Amino acid sequence: MHSNIKVGRVVKVINDITRKEVFAEDSEFRSFPVSIFYPALENPADVHERDLTSLFYPAIDEVIGIFAKVGIKDEKLKEISISVMESAKPLQNASFPVILLSPGFGIDRDLYIEIITAIVQKGYIVVTLSVPYDSLFTVFPNGKVVLQAERFPEDQSQIFTRIEDVRFVLSYLEKWNQEEFFNGIFDTNKIGLIGHSFGGATVFNVAALDKRIRCAILFDASLHLIDDKMPNIPILNIRQEAASYNEFLQAIMDVKDESTSEAIAKRYIKNQIHMYQHLHSSSSFVKILGANHMSFSTIGRLISDVSPHVTKTIQELTIAFLKEYLKEIQGTYSKGITKRED
Repeated sequence: MHSNIKVGRVVKVINDITRKEVFAEDSEFRSFPVSIFYPALENPADVHERDLTSLFYPAIDEVIGIFAKVGIKDEKLKEISISVMESAKPLQNASFPVILLSPGFGIDRDLYIEIITAIVQKGYIVVTLSVPYDSLFTVFPNGKVVLQAERFPEDQSQIFTRIEDVRFVLSYLEKWNQEEFFNGIFDTNKIGLIGHSFGGATVFNVAALDKRIRCAILFDASLHLIDDKMPNIPILNIRQEAASYNEFLQAIMDVKDESTSEAIAKRYIKNQIHMYQHLHSSSSFVKILGANHMSFSTIGRLISDVSPHVTKTIQELTIAFLKEYLKEIQGTYSKGITKRED
């Protein structure tokens, strides 16, 4: 693999005119932006220091104001440097496995930039899907900013919408691959999924439905929202430290609605046991010591101190799993993990 791989990004807007927008009555159809991160060659004209806010062009000032309202100052945003070149020329004469990333509830699609860039630099394409009205904000390429809705459909309806989004984007991969700009760099025979929280439940359910998916990684997924149907592919289930029933219940407890919190925790653990019993034999269940729910996204760094060890562990597990089960380089993950006993 090229030693000087850099990360390029192109933003596209997906319009599904066959579906009504469930979050907004005044929207004619479902529309959402995606970011395509891909291996790129360094262009000296594009090489200069960027910070996190550059991901939200052309609405940087508005986004800074939105973050300020939730207590995250612009100084904190600008502490995070990124190595992404907008519309940089893709690395040619090669094709790369493709990973679709579904974010957690309320989190912008690209606020996983550390893990995204780490994956791309190892020779993958990462497509991140926004969830307008669900995320705190969503920036479209024309500068339009969609804010989080005040009310939401029930959880299963939100998951269903996300599932349809992912499957619709899957149908676009070959079309993008044939564009002159990308010129065949998508290896559409090797597609994986990554999802965090709500996004984790989403990609799990997609993997059970769609035969194009080769493997999936769950970042502290909302397991109480997964279906009973099990994917027949390797799944990496990475959990935060609060992984047992009592620990998880304490982490999610709503003192105003204890019964609902208990029901969620029970279903969460029940589904995880069901997964352990019925998933593909190459699946893994890993708890990250020191991690909490937000440690898997850039938001974790913005609102608290995330241990570099936690970030490094998540990245190493993710990349090793993808290398073995998407690039099919045997032993790169499984030899480093103690085999489970059935």
